[in-house]
Parts: sequence; C-alpha cells; structure tokens
Amino acid sequence: MSIGKKLMLTILVITFAVGSVFAQKTYHIGVTLYDRDQFISSLEQAILEAAKKYPNVVVDSQDAKQDVNQQMAQVDVFATKKYDAIIVNLINTDTVETIIQRARGIPTIFVNRRPRDTVIDGVKTAYVGSQEYDAGRMQGEFLANFFKGKKEIRYVLFMGQLGLENTNERTRGVKETLEKAGFKLTKVYEDTAEWDRWKAMNQMQQLLGTGKQFDVVICNNDEMALGAIEAMKALKMDLKKIPVVGIDATPPAKEAVKKGEMAMTVFQNAKAQGAVALDFALKAAQGQKIEKFGWVPFEPVTIDNVDKY
Repeated sequence: MSIGKKLMLTILVITFAVGSVFAQKTYHIGVTLYDRDQFISSLEQAILEAAKKYPNVVVDSQDAKQDVNQQMAQVDVFATKKYDAIIVNLINTDTVETIIQRARGIPTIFVNRRPRDTVIDGVKTAYVGSQEYDAGRMQGEFLANFFKGKKEIRYVLFMGQLGLENTNERTRGVKETLEKAGFKLTKVYEDTAEWDRWKAMNQMQQLLGTGKQFDVVICNNDEMALGAIEAMKALKMDLKKIPVVGIDATPPAKEAVKKGEMAMTVFQNAKAQGAVALDFALKAAQGQKIEKFGWVPFEPVTIDNVDKY
C-alpha cells in the first residue's frame, strides 16, 4: 500500500471521529483560492468532497483569481458573516499577517502555500501541505539516474511564482540533489513561467528559436512541463532523450507520462491536502487541539508506476 493510501485511511478515521462529536449546529467554512488552475481545482474538489460527509457543514469556496485585494475582500466577507473557520490558499505569502488580522479571530487554516512558521500557532492557525524540498529532491534523484555516467547537465528550468516557498524549495531540492550526485549544472535558461502552461510554451518556443542546446527541462509544476512539451513536440524533438520533468501528477501529466512525453512527475496529493485542511478547520472551529502542520508526503511517478495513480 502506498504512503498516500495509508494516509487517506488515517484521514478517514480522523474525520469520522470529528464527525461523531459534532454538535448539531451548522458550521460554515470559507475557502479562498489563489486561482482555479488544474491542481488547485483538484484541491478545491477534495475540500468539497470531504465536507459532504457532514450534513451540517457548509463550504463557501471562492476564487481570488490571483488578485491579492480580492483575496483580502473574500476573507473580510467570511469574517463579517462570522464563519466558523477559513481555509486560505495564499496568493502572496507576504500577506499572511494581514489575512489573519482580517479573519478577526476566526480559525484560519493555510493550505498548499506555506506562510512563515512564526504565524502558525496550532490553535487558531495551522498549515497543511507537503514538504516542497522533497518534490525537487525526487526530480533530482530521477535525473541523477537518467544521466548516470555524465559529468555535466545543461538544464532549462521553469519556476513557479517567485518568492513563494514551494518555488524556492522545489528549485533548491532538484539542484542540490544533482550537485550532491556529482553533476556540474550548467544553466541554459532559467526563469519563472508563473505556473502557467502557455507562458512556459511561449518561453520554450523563444528558447528553441535561439538554437541553444540543453539536456533536460525541469519544471516546478506539471502545467509548465506540459507547455514546454508542446513547444518541443512542434519541432519533433526526442522527448525520450531530452527528459521533461514536472510536479503534481495532474491527469494531463499522467497521460503524458504514459505516452512517454513527460519523463516523470511527482504526485502531490490534492485529495489528502483538502481532507486534512477541512479536518483541521472543523477541529479548530470546535476549539479542539490541532497540529501546527499537517504534512502530506510527495510520491515520484514514472512510466513504471503511473497506473497506480
């Protein structure tokens, strides 16, 4: 049984226990998302599905459309309506203190985008997500094996939104793992494509137009990896010789792995993150003790195990 499946069994036990002690009042949970991209939409669905287990839980989920002011306004509305808890997928981690202030004492659970640890108290605030460094490390381990025997790797790197913990840690994880394995890393291209498939595709098209040679395309998420793949396929490049790696294991990415177009991805368990976030929110709403952090492990996905996901 995979780690993810074991975790889900644990979550089911936890949520059953939470549900069994509910008072017969209606609990209102506000959710504000940075955007509804492929992964975050899956996370949102996981929260909504987890809430269906409880007839007296109402979830109000809103898309902030990458607009910090809109996210602030959504939190204001949740606080004005005196919701019982708020789940926040931050647009910008620098806004976390303001978000907490605007929540006006309502328990606030941050999910997927990690704020500074100093704002997390395990009473009114908590964070649910995955250890971002591990995702990059898993990419690095796969590539170290792929390029075994080489001394130098010429890389292209598409990063997520600059300044975010997941961007920084995923990038650091893959680079450090390859360097520790003895490879010299030579940068051919490195820039943010802001998690976006089309931005990555356009940047890759421009890079390919320069004629620069590279060995690998490393992406902080699957959407950017899929964009890079589209640009490379248009020029009939051999994706088995120049691997493209992503993170999230979204449905389109898993299909790309099956086709041999994406060398590997890393499973980020949206279902588990959503279930744990809701569990924390409901416990905090009842004044129960919660953990400061709810960690959901990453898992590497390749052609050898993609069918399990």
